Amino acid sequence: MNAASDIDIAKAWVVVHKAEMDSEVRDANFWAYMSLDELRESNLERYWKVINEIWRLDDSDLILSNLAAGPIEDLLVSAGNIFIERIEVNTKVDERFRVMLGMVWKDDMPDDIWERVERAS
Repeated sequence: MNAASDIDIAKAWVVVHKAEMDSEVRDANFWAYMSLDELRESNLERYWKVINEIWRLDDSDLILSNLAAGPIEDLLVSAGNIFIERIEVNTKVDERFRVMLGMVWKDDMPDDIWERVERAS
């Protein structure tokens, strides 16, 4: 995996999602998308840290919707029992995080986690 820092991954992830499809800029930064996905498999704590870096860097609707439908949703499906309390805390201190959580879909999320997501959002 790329030895990039969390902030480097976050910045490049934002660029990927703001760049036009099939652009050189998107292609040059796509490593960040892959790196974040690899972190989900190998290091959930670091995955969570990068997610937090991303929404702090850019809380636009575009970025929040991509976080919600991707990394946040994946985290809640695979490890919601570990991260739901942290997510609930973020919704209490940041309105934009709460907006993002409202963009998450249930997918294969356990019912008890989904109920907490709905309450928190």
